[in-house]
Amino acid sequence: MHRKSPLARRCIRQFLVVITTLVATSVARSADTNLATSTPSGAVFFAEISGLDAWIDKLQHSELVKSLPSNPQVQAFYASPQGRKADAGRKAIENQLGMDLWKLAKTAFSGRVSVALYPHDGRKEPDAVIAVQVKEAAELDKIRERVAPLLTLIEDQISQTTGPGNVPVRSIDGKVFIAERDNWIVAASTSELMNRALALRSGTVEESVKSLAQDAPFVAMTKQLGSEHLVRSYVNLELVAQGMGGRLGPEKLDNPGVSLLLGGLYELANHSPFFGSTLDLDSQRLVFAHSIAGKPESIGEKYAPLFAADGKPDAGSLPNVPGLIGGWILHRDFAGWYKRREELLDAKVLPEFDKFEAGLANLLPGEDYGTDILPSLGNKLTFVAAPQDYSHLNGKPGLQLPGFALVWELGKPDEAEQTLNLLFQTIATISNLNAGQQGRQPWVLSSENYKDVQIQFGKYGQKPKGDRLPIVFNFMPAAARVRDKYVMASSVNLCRHLVDVYLTPTTTTATAKLTRNDFLFELTGESLANILEANRGMLEARSVAQEGKSSDQAQADVTTLLQLVRAVRTLRLTSGAESDGYRVQLEAVWK
Repeated sequence: MHRKSPLARRCIRQFLVVITTLVATSVARSADTNLATSTPSGAVFFAEISGLDAWIDKLQHSELVKSLPSNPQVQAFYASPQGRKADAGRKAIENQLGMDLWKLAKTAFSGRVSVALYPHDGRKEPDAVIAVQVKEAAELDKIRERVAPLLTLIEDQISQTTGPGNVPVRSIDGKVFIAERDNWIVAASTSELMNRALALRSGTVEESVKSLAQDAPFVAMTKQLGSEHLVRSYVNLELVAQGMGGRLGPEKLDNPGVSLLLGGLYELANHSPFFGSTLDLDSQRLVFAHSIAGKPESIGEKYAPLFAADGKPDAGSLPNVPGLIGGWILHRDFAGWYKRREELLDAKVLPEFDKFEAGLANLLPGEDYGTDILPSLGNKLTFVAAPQDYSHLNGKPGLQLPGFALVWELGKPDEAEQTLNLLFQTIATISNLNAGQQGRQPWVLSSENYKDVQIQFGKYGQKPKGDRLPIVFNFMPAAARVRDKYVMASSVNLCRHLVDVYLTPTTTTATAKLTRNDFLFELTGESLANILEANRGMLEARSVAQEGKSSDQAQADVTTLLQLVRAVRTLRLTSGAESDGYRVQLEAVWK
């Protein structure tokens, strides 16, 4: 038989000490409504989970969990050596504690659980304070009774002292410190942090002992995001920046795309004392929010193009075309960003802009990209996906894609229309040069008058026939200017729908917005599921061919995927400035 080394035995014993001591002692009762008030100040990171037991119970009794035993992947795992060991470990723990792991999890997460990390001079690894506070001390007492005998086996590894508030503190080789009182347990990596935590809990603190809840960055985060959430986390950006030499990263970015999309948010974070996150969940809605402090106007004029201007139109909402699958809206002062590119970007990427302008000059002679073209295109770019129309075919492609469209909100409509018309015609011409390689006949450019709007589009001389045509037959390019919008779509039908939307007058309410969004992403589950359903055969065939699944399993997997997608009513991601900071929020709503 293989014998474990002395080092391995010591590691195992210390592990047992941590686990068993956390749940082994019972003294007087205490409770915190907010673990930040009993967490020592100076944390670089803090996370708190509150009331997770109800969601653990929902998960335990969900259809998803009920279906796991019959899942082939789960069955294969439990048949493997690792699976058998995991199952044996689960049974050993449940037998010792007298409860299953579901009950253990619901007990541990019935109240609040928090983790706080602290910078340690001269060492990369941070110090930590972990707190667990349950609803019912009696449930914790039951666990203590079961694991108390294990402490006897490792008592030679434990030393005990008394901390503030006359609370017993157990330590393991002076490296891990654990204290508890009935319905709460605290573990710390240093005695100094443990003493500060116990002093805060006992209420007998000196003026010099502060809690995390008193730290100015944490106070600002709580004011902005609130204190009661299923999950909340906090990062002290000032401490992080200090550890990185004064900034979170370089002042000038070396990726133009990242600069355009996230450059403003990145710079605002460099001036924010905190980064906060929250997660909230109810029966039909999940909201995941991130927030930093500071107003865009406070970080300088050169970053102004990367935010929606205060008091002016922001990203708004997606055009409500029939069967909308989703899309995004990006609100940026593109011309302003391009003008300031030397201030915002690393010098090594600037020559690429010169090459781009030189190439564009061949397409649009006499037009300067920065001073003529970009200002005419405006500050808002919209991408839309919607169901495809195949009236241009006698059949359908083998892979059926949705229809797509790009919409520019024009700053100078007349000038921009000429530029974009030329761009559309050039793209169509270049595409026609590759028509033979794509296995299709060339498009013939044509036009129609639709509700007094001129739509130009490509069409086939004869409608292609076939039930599994190549993917390129999903596309029939169309373009139109509608008032101050220019639409470039992959189908005439989608272009018409967008014309309808933009010809309809929009009304605004007198209610002031709390945010000025500069980005919006939205997805509709039912419409996306319809597209997946149209391609069910291809999805199943791919699962069989590439993943080696049986036909029945492939059909079951696709059915499950469709059910999950249809359950999502909307998925929405937004970012924008608020009165006291900047927020990025992901929201999911299901049926």
